[in-house]
Amino acid sequence: MLRQRAIKFVRFNTRAMLVKAGLLAFVFIVWGVSNAYAGITVTPVTWNVVGLDSNNTSVGPDAFQVGVRVHNTGAAAITNVMGNFVWDSANVNINLSGASTVNAGTLAAGASFDIYFPIVVTRTSAAYNTTRRYHITVSADSTAAVSTPVPREIYVEKLISQNRNSVISVTGPTSVYVGQTYSYTVTASTATGGYEQLEAFLNLSNIIFQVLSISTTYTSPTGGTNDKFYADACGWDNDPLSPTYRSCIGPANYSGGKAGGNISTTYTVKVLSTGTTTASTLIRDFSGSSYHYNSDYGTTSITITAVPPPVPSINLQKSVSPSLASQILPGADLTYTIAISNVGTAPATSLVVTDPVPASTDFKVGSTTNSLGSTGLTASVSYSSNGGATWTYTPASGAGGAPAGYDRNVTNVRWVFSGNLSQTSPNNAGSVSFIVRIR
Repeated sequence: MLRQRAIKFVRFNTRAMLVKAGLLAFVFIVWGVSNAYAGITVTPVTWNVVGLDSNNTSVGPDAFQVGVRVHNTGAAAITNVMGNFVWDSANVNINLSGASTVNAGTLAAGASFDIYFPIVVTRTSAAYNTTRRYHITVSADSTAAVSTPVPREIYVEKLISQNRNSVISVTGPTSVYVGQTYSYTVTASTATGGYEQLEAFLNLSNIIFQVLSISTTYTSPTGGTNDKFYADACGWDNDPLSPTYRSCIGPANYSGGKAGGNISTTYTVKVLSTGTTTASTLIRDFSGSSYHYNSDYGTTSITITAVPPPVPSINLQKSVSPSLASQILPGADLTYTIAISNVGTAPATSLVVTDPVPASTDFKVGSTTNSLGSTGLTASVSYSSNGGATWTYTPASGAGGAPAGYDRNVTNVRWVFSGNLSQTSPNNAGSVSFIVRIR
């Protein structure tokens, strides 16, 4: 009996002075390349003030974002960019709620991106008016590490619920794929004239998401824009050693020293890992010597589930007719059929299937067929006479000593498909076949 064979997939005295001069030139060149092609800067992009509700610590916000903007100052991309959050003092009531180290990947020459770390304040009155100092370092391959200014600290204020601040909507996909890029938009409003300090943000997990960019618009001042969710409108003093710490010292960054009104902030994010997270929205401001948050805090959020990226999965089933379980005599024809289906979650492209001609058989010239149904695929067929080393052979009747109509030299048949094989039935399945004669 014949045994069915497996399918496979294709897929320098003066001389001394010259030597010394050459070495100096070499050192200079290497130093110059290092500085021209590798370097980063890191700049804080969030407010140092966090807080809890001034009357009831069990309500209102307790989670905040602390972040930096990383800029590649070199002329070539840098790889393995790592952000590391480091505590410089202790406070049991101020802690990280996510990863302290974030691998942000590759940063193109001249480009920037942000790295954020989520902070949580324990819901206790003991946290009011306390601080915890920190710094954030950023490193990358072949690049010296840099740090945010020291000292800097997180300060827990008493936040007053403010009904002039409200979140109107949060929009964006609730189901996302790892490795893909998406956009989320927060629409909010404040007092018409805005505030000296303002943050309106979406509290995204730094484990699941990497923020690639932020784009914000304000109606106050007219035409106001930002590339952060933090508007330091008045020129805030963040240095805890300064006599004017936590006050507006200028220069103002927006006309009139205030920003706000109607706010629209769009986050462009990359999905880093799988998981489900609920991203809340928060508006915080400083005005009239007090600190506020939106009274509708907690009412508008978005739950996002990140799953592995969709992938195709090709299933091949080979059959023969008549069945090899029956007694088959020399001279009989056998039809081999390969059923092809995509059982994955994404279309399959560049599909190639090869199959060997069974031993002790002769290939029937002109017997290859395609039954591709509604797949939209087209196929070109090629043949090999040397086990698949080359695919330029043309079958000929009687070749290799085979009977008329058959070719004994054909060792393999190959189908190269054009188009995409859908993952959706009935457009995800088809078949190919060929005939051989038993010797």
